[in-house]
Amino acid sequence: MPAEVVDPSVFQFDSDVQEALWFTGRDWRELRWKDWNEHSAALLFFSREAFAYYLPSLLLLSAQNSTDWSYAVDSLIGELDRSPSVEGWNEHFTRRFLGLRHEELDALKEWLLCLCGSPLYRGYGYAACGPGERFARAFETVDLIQKELGPGGSSGAARTRDSDGSPL
Repeated sequence: MPAEVVDPSVFQFDSDVQEALWFTGRDWRELRWKDWNEHSAALLFFSREAFAYYLPSLLLLSAQNSTDWSYAVDSLIGELDRSPSVEGWNEHFTRRFLGLRHEELDALKEWLLCLCGSPLYRGYGYAACGPGERFARAFETVDLIQKELGPGGSSGAARTRDSDGSPL
């Protein structure tokens, strides 16, 4: 489990940060879809370690509940829906996403492919379809993250794993 759940660069303590703090000490395998819906802003305030630790829960549960819209899921897709250039990445984004391993990013791409057929997360107007479609942009962003990491994997501090490969 992550030592810090909230990103230390968050200066304003409010109800959204409290949503992230709710996850403190909780095992990602024991979280339910209801938990993500009740604490949907948490993902945006997680530390690098908490983001990597709790991400599998959100990916699995949203794939299992693909007919239910979730702010947390929409926020994650929105985080990845970026320009095809690293210049547009802010520090918060790079700290969290460049801390993931290639295998985790591969899982993220599979998840995007799983959800891309869902009308719940399509977007509106120009973002809804065609070459600029938000899932395509999100997928391309994950590809770019993997290129930024290079063949070695994560640029973040080394993390230990459970015996089943899940992040600690």
